[in-house]
Amino acid sequence: MEEKSPAGTAALAAGRLRIFSLHLDFPASARARWAEQTIKKLAGRHWLCSAEMWQLESLNTASSIRKMLQEEAAQADVLIIAVSSLARREMELVHWLDTLANCGAVRRNAGLLIGLLGDETQPAGELDWTVKRLMNCARNTHRDFIWHWMEESASGEPEWLVTHLETFLARKLATLDLHSFEEPAAEFA
Repeated sequence: MEEKSPAGTAALAAGRLRIFSLHLDFPASARARWAEQTIKKLAGRHWLCSAEMWQLESLNTASSIRKMLQEEAAQADVLIIAVSSLARREMELVHWLDTLANCGAVRRNAGLLIGLLGDETQPAGELDWTVKRLMNCARNTHRDFIWHWMEESASGEPEWLVTHLETFLARKLATLDLHSFEEPAAEFA
């Protein structure tokens, strides 16, 4: 069987798919990694995928790193936010989500924000509040929004993610096609 070279793969790819994940704790990181791997698998060879995964505590570092993380997240095609416990409001996360809209990055392509929330053992006292904050971030950053309660069986049954991802990738491909046919502005009138 003939193996494709990276250059050959690039020629087959429809475009780049950038994934940025932010998680609050270790169980949430496992769920974010599962979503990232599922997305890469579904995108297959048709998309050149890159991914970054960060923990919320990373935002407590130097302002230059915090700014870099905001810019990377704002430019990502898929933004994954994973939170295991919804027992209290995560104000640091909310502040970060609010700053994404102010990063200055105007999305030309389709974007997707995925909320992976809770688990089978954590209370859901702030579920509605957290979902509303994620919806607000999605709206302000011009992204579609989906979320899923992440009990143990959720990562074994990815149908909810597959359906939304197929729709998102079709929209992204359509916007890429539209932008590739845009003609540059004429320099002379």
